Amino acid sequence: MKTSIKLMVSSILIVLLLIGISGCGKKGTNVLRVGTNAEYPPFESMQGDTFVGVDIDIARKIAEKLEMEIKFVDMDFDTLLPSLGSNKIDMALSAISINDERKALVDFSAPYYLANQVIVASQESKLKLDDLANIGKYKVGSQSGTTGQKYLIENFVDKKLLLRENLKEYPSNIEAITDLIKGDIDFVIMDDSAAQGYSQLKPIVVVNKIETNENYAIAMPKNAELNSKINKALQDLLDSGEVVSIIQTHIR
Repeated sequence: MKTSIKLMVSSILIVLLLIGISGCGKKGTNVLRVGTNAEYPPFESMQGDTFVGVDIDIARKIAEKLEMEIKFVDMDFDTLLPSLGSNKIDMALSAISINDERKALVDFSAPYYLANQVIVASQESKLKLDDLANIGKYKVGSQSGTTGQKYLIENFVDKKLLLRENLKEYPSNIEAITDLIKGDIDFVIMDDSAAQGYSQLKPIVVVNKIETNENYAIAMPKNAELNSKINKALQDLLDSGEVVSIIQTHIR
């Protein structure tokens, strides 16, 4: 009799354990993992331990619509797309411009923001760059993996109008700006939206604008099951005007 009771208790404990494990598994799959490079105000940055910015607010709204918890994963910009391919994140939301090279690696949502490239200099600098063709005379910084870097490589480095060693790569714009202010480089190329955000934090000025007409979009793993739901959630936010409202909150 005692043996039967022990067996019954053991069976109940095993069932409860399995239910607990199953429940944990379901909870884990209900977390939306969002990759971002949180050094890019006003689209993504940190205020203390809190992620803030245009992309952060959009991501949170999408998670709400999907009825999922959200987890932000901060990483270098050039690791975002590889992280999608290796299933480390469910989507990347980090001022990512759509281009053919990236479209071969990931799926993109509908665009939600139009950006151009700009060249910035230190406020203390006496250098002018009215004609972009003269950029070959200078040392220029760019964030690794960005469309700004790609633009300079294709239009100047590959055409031998800018020495490759004079185009310095950085993990983040803030590191490039730091060297710019120190005088180690002459200019930095970045998105106009980023320049606007950084100009409120650092002594930099825009000295040239390049009309590249780039569309920001959410990047997702190729053919992932969650993609259609993310697309629908973003489209709802676009149609309702909530995306415009978020952008106007952060960019004025």
